[in-house]
Amino acid sequence: MSKIDCLVCHDTTGTYEKSPTKAGMPVPSLDLTKIAKKVGHTSRQSCGTCHFSGGGGDAVKHGDMSKDLFYPKRNCDVHMGGYDFQCSDCHETQNHKISGRSSSVPVTEATQECEVCHTRTPHYGDDLLDHHLNRHCEHIDCNTCHSPVYAKCSPTKVWWDWSKAGDKTREPVLDKYGMPDYNWKKGEFRWKESAKPVYAWYRGAMERVILGDQIDLDAPVINITEPVGAFNDPKSRITPFKIMKGVQAADAENKYLLVPHLFPKNKSDDTAYWKHLDWNKAFEAGMAEAGLPYSGKYTWVETRMHWRIEHEVMPAEMALSCVHCHKSMRGEKTCNRCHQDQKDIDAMALIHRGTDFKKMKAAGRDVEDLIGSTDYIDFKALGYEGDPIIHGGRFKKLPLGKTASDDGFWGFGKLFKE
Repeated sequence: MSKIDCLVCHDTTGTYEKSPTKAGMPVPSLDLTKIAKKVGHTSRQSCGTCHFSGGGGDAVKHGDMSKDLFYPKRNCDVHMGGYDFQCSDCHETQNHKISGRSSSVPVTEATQECEVCHTRTPHYGDDLLDHHLNRHCEHIDCNTCHSPVYAKCSPTKVWWDWSKAGDKTREPVLDKYGMPDYNWKKGEFRWKESAKPVYAWYRGAMERVILGDQIDLDAPVINITEPVGAFNDPKSRITPFKIMKGVQAADAENKYLLVPHLFPKNKSDDTAYWKHLDWNKAFEAGMAEAGLPYSGKYTWVETRMHWRIEHEVMPAEMALSCVHCHKSMRGEKTCNRCHQDQKDIDAMALIHRGTDFKKMKAAGRDVEDLIGSTDYIDFKALGYEGDPIIHGGRFKKLPLGKTASDDGFWGFGKLFKE
């Protein structure tokens, strides 16, 4: 943060730029007087110039942020595209302390949640569906339903193998999204557009491997970040994540992750990897800068990072419907498993209200594998015995009987299990 000056955030000309090798100093050729006379409020442009490029490129690490959010459509993000929100409308600031942060980094100033504006009961109607959706909010994060896919505006990187870097003869191949599978500086990549999240219990805290922490080199995968939460924890909610997979270097003797020196400082720099393609020299220089010893021996390890899905919030009509998650509601029995049939309620319309992956595909999204999907968030993987409508929720029992319904599930009168 010490390299972020006033103009980084408050320049409105779009011309302010840092010099890559000048330790945070601006490009010498800039007319700083002209830029200083045009300072103003922050915007999606000033924030996004940095934050949309996390990982060194557009939408690389953040699966829910890309340059499309400069001028998004409503279906890309309902807040920014539908209501022209600026970043500061949600990330409120006091004394230059900005609320909100990525789940990959510790809390330094303040957190930010949907409930700050929408409350814990955000569904304002008084019908049957609104009642149950508000009950869902006790167990499910807002974006679980309102961001059923991420990277739907631009493809995001989901695999990054640094061990393959250094081959200047390898020609990159473009995938079906037009994205390259290789760069000699950074290694091998895979990309995904309109990706289905991975769901996990999350109570607002993350386990992290930070620089210098020892890791198990024999483990098949090193989780650099993973959510803290549990099925039986009342403060945990089902939350969507992007999993950033990759391969990176670790010290074979000190057993911690390594930081390489990549970008040459000047013409005489003989340690930068992008100049000399020597990992040992790059690790020695990088770790010296980090203040940690390098043994001189490195190995490659597979890693995972959980990145919480925060943006690209879909409008209500594109949220997950009941039947996307609850397979039991695809039969003849729906709301009338528990409620009496009412002529003024179209139960089928209620439970199917939500996103249509066929329409998303027709609009050009890569979601063919999601058409007709159910058990969308995978209840068993989250610790449930199965569909909670049939097997019961985490903490509550429904006083139902012993009669099996027509579709083979226990309906009225079954005493649900914990």
